[in-house]
Amino acid sequence: MTNEHPPHVGLGSSQGDAHSTALGILRNALGALRNLAELLRSTRVAPKAVASVLPHVVEACTPMREATGTLLDALSSPSLDEGRIALHDFLLPRLSLLEEALREAATKPMSAASRIRLEEIVGKCSFELDAARELLQMLEESSSERSVYLEPTELVREAFTTPPSARGGVHEGICAVLTSRSDGLEIDTNPRVAMTLLSLGVELVAQGKSPSGDPTLSIHADPRTGGCRIEVSRFPHATGEPLILIPRGVIEPTLTCLRVAARMGGGRLDWDEKRAAFSLSYPLASAASSMNRGLAG
Repeated sequence: MTNEHPPHVGLGSSQGDAHSTALGILRNALGALRNLAELLRSTRVAPKAVASVLPHVVEACTPMREATGTLLDALSSPSLDEGRIALHDFLLPRLSLLEEALREAATKPMSAASRIRLEEIVGKCSFELDAARELLQMLEESSSERSVYLEPTELVREAFTTPPSARGGVHEGICAVLTSRSDGLEIDTNPRVAMTLLSLGVELVAQGKSPSGDPTLSIHADPRTGGCRIEVSRFPHATGEPLILIPRGVIEPTLTCLRVAARMGGGRLDWDEKRAAFSLSYPLASAASSMNRGLAG
């Protein structure tokens, strides 16, 4: 990756401090939630031991809700509204469900049945909230105007080698194949956002109802748009460069947020649910530079 452009700083110092604090609170709360999920799953942990940590997790619910609100409010650009609203409508009911379940469990003796029910709720909410936090960070990063000239093949490889910021190793890896590449192409976009887009695109394809086979990726120049297109679909017995993806997690707002982030980065995202086919297109860096020079002139 070369020629990184300086990011646009959209938050003042006080806003930045509040935002960093909210991120820390949410990260710590989700860590506590993952630990509780592990305790609930372990048959070697007695009910009394689980009950002893419940009050601490309950105490984290209100700060977690407030931190989530702060992070959602930070997505203030009208261009992000669609993604922000989707995350808001997804997160608030789940936070309420989680807090209600934790408070109820903390006030009653823990039976085998109540433990199983709590394990299901905490495990599901932990996964969904972690995945939503990834989307929050992606949308925030997409508005930073940070961009880099990079080769699409390098972008694909980095997307597979960079683990999510949380949950690494919790879920089984997804096997994929890079079947074709187009060397010499260069695009100009935010690398972190583009890697998240590709990673979640691969997950969408892997979960699709298309014919069997591993997700396959192909990179090629797009003569229709004059840009570069990265396509992902399932193909049986594909040959090429093997890749392993650590999943981030697909939830209801994922596709909406991906489309918003792709637009913010100057790209185009296409998703065919019936075929479980995903593609991400960007203008070539040379074309983007020429366009910018024309606008400046």
